[in-house]
Amino acid sequence: MSKSNKKIVVLMLILSLLMGIIAGCGTSADKDAATEVITVKFSYPPYGYDSKLEDPFWKKYIAAFEKENPNIKIEMTVESWNNLYTKWNQYFESGDTPDIGYNDGARAVQYGVNGKIQPINDVIKDLGGEAVFTPIAGSFKQGDTWYAVPNCAASPVLAYRKDLLKAAGFNEPPKNWDELVSMSKALTKDGVYGLGMFTSDSGLTRQIMMGFMKAAGGKVIDEKGNVVINSPENLSAVKFMSDLVTVHKVVPPSAKDWKYGDDVNALGVGKIAMDIMWGGYGTLLAEMFPDVYQNIGFVKMPDGPSGHSGSFSGAGGFFLFKNAKHPEEAKKFIKYMCRPEISKEWCQISGNVSPFLSIAKDTELMQMEWYKAVSDQSFTAVALDFESGYIPGTEILYEENRYAKLVVDVMLGKMTAEESLKKFHQDAVAAIENAKKH
Repeated sequence: MSKSNKKIVVLMLILSLLMGIIAGCGTSADKDAATEVITVKFSYPPYGYDSKLEDPFWKKYIAAFEKENPNIKIEMTVESWNNLYTKWNQYFESGDTPDIGYNDGARAVQYGVNGKIQPINDVIKDLGGEAVFTPIAGSFKQGDTWYAVPNCAASPVLAYRKDLLKAAGFNEPPKNWDELVSMSKALTKDGVYGLGMFTSDSGLTRQIMMGFMKAAGGKVIDEKGNVVINSPENLSAVKFMSDLVTVHKVVPPSAKDWKYGDDVNALGVGKIAMDIMWGGYGTLLAEMFPDVYQNIGFVKMPDGPSGHSGSFSGAGGFFLFKNAKHPEEAKKFIKYMCRPEISKEWCQISGNVSPFLSIAKDTELMQMEWYKAVSDQSFTAVALDFESGYIPGTEILYEENRYAKLVVDVMLGKMTAEESLKKFHQDAVAAIENAKKH
């Protein structure tokens, strides 16, 4: 073999060796890319009533999702309601946000309109569109834009002691406002009050007031965006709620000092015969009151002058922060958690009802009285701005508990119902006008 041929052979061997090394490096890089684990961050405030039940649920299905999707890791942070919105505002200001959040529709729409979270229409479409949801889903969108995926619904309903009602000659709970008054009066005797409801300047009082306004046929904002608080319908709601306390005297005076859950305890020990209570407490009663829980029933709130019931909506759902680092993987997790079998189990352990029509009236779930009551109530439950959608400025009415002050000022004799309603109306108009200037 000539020297030149030997050089060619050596060069070919070197090239072959280099190509092998390059190919090997390419294979390693491809392998690393294929096995790269993406971490999706999920900021979640508890929406269940019992962490001993809720925490294992999330851990179970996060693990199942990660097994099905080995390249995705879900990093869930359980937030405190005490500083949730402060923490999220810090995320918004820094731009360094989680991927997924979870909150009510009104809050999500407010964030979405202000450019803090992403529209999520594609996920809604993949799940079957608006037609697959109960009416409460409407609070999760503004116009045709969805800002969160509905995942649960909750509302205060009417809980009652079957034994106390029966002893007073009543075979069923009140169906309308007139019956609520007459029965509450008849049940108020021997140290027992007929009705329990929060009467303090708090969010819990606000929720009850909003429910009565809905049942009266009242609104805050009309279809044209006008403030319509000062109306005969809303006036009847304010008078009805305040009269229960000051005229009919069927609510215990201690209700003004109640904290969350105190009303449940009062019902359990028989200090009140009926109570406007979050329906999900039905999941806890067997443990809280083993001797009497079977005597506690649940129904939707009594119908008001409008001919229908009314209550506050505590619906919750998934949203995507605007600066989500892994939106597609986050959407995949959201759709996974909306699977029917998971949605049904979530209802059973969380004390919520499903916003999916296929699950909301599930035969097995509807056998539980608390679930049936909340499910029935969800069709006339209202969020922050009723059916009007989000209007900038109105959030201050919610955050400052103006709905509560509306009726508390009347209960305390500081204003007449007419004066308080007029002031609330003026406050709303001023808040909206101020928002327009900024």
